[in-house]
Amino acid sequence: MITALVEYVLSNHLLGGSPEDVPLDRSLVEEGILDSFEIIELVDFIERTWNIRIADEEITKENMGSIEKMAAFIARKTRS
Repeated sequence: MITALVEYVLSNHLLGGSPEDVPLDRSLVEEGILDSFEIIELVDFIERTWNIRIADEEITKENMGSIEKMAAFIARKTRS
């Protein structure tokens, strides 16, 4: 799950970057990697890849604040 998220960020937002360039435990927005529009694109990717629905109110820093938080959120959504 983390690998797929990192690959998405690398291929869409850090062209030419390496996996080490993607912080797993820090905010991609605060690091300047993604902006608010790109978060929506990432949510779309997550919904399509893991066949889940993410409500607007679930797009929070707690759920989407870092790659690790996204992976935990996806795991919770796919278990329910």
